[in-house]
Amino acid sequence: MALISHLEELIDPLRIHLGDIATTPDYSDETLHNSLRYAVDALMTRWRMKYYIDGNGVVQRNSTSYRFDFDAPPIIQRQDRQAIVLQASIFIKSGKRFSEANDAVSWRDEEFSYSNLESSRNRADSLQQDIISLESLL
Repeated sequence: MALISHLEELIDPLRIHLGDIATTPDYSDETLHNSLRYAVDALMTRWRMKYYIDGNGVVQRNSTSYRFDFDAPPIIQRQDRQAIVLQASIFIKSGKRFSEANDAVSWRDEEFSYSNLESSRNRADSLQQDIISLESLL
C-alpha cells in the first residue's frame, strides 16, 4: 500500500514513542499508518472536524468549519501532531494489552518462581500515561 495521506511524517515519531526502534521493528509502516489514520478519525469530533479523511484516505483540512492558524503545508498543524501520535499509540497499546492479557502469569514451586506480572503492569502504566498526556493536550 502506498502511503499518501499526510500522515507519513508521523510514522517515525510514533515508532519512537512506542520504543519500536529495533533493527527489525515490531510494527510495519502500514500498521502505524493505519493507527495514525484511525487516530485522526477518533480525534475528529473532539477537534470539531478540524481535519477529515477524504475518500482516498488522504487527511485534509476542513477550512469551512475551522480557522487554521497557519496556511498549508503542512496539512497537519505542528501543535496537533503529538495528539495524533498519542491517540495512535493508545490504539496500539490497547490492542497489544488485550491480546497479551492471558500471557500475564505468575507461578512458584520449591525451587523456582516466575512472574511477568510486573511487565504487564508497566504496559498498563504506559497506556495510562498516554491517555493522561492526550487529555492534557486536548
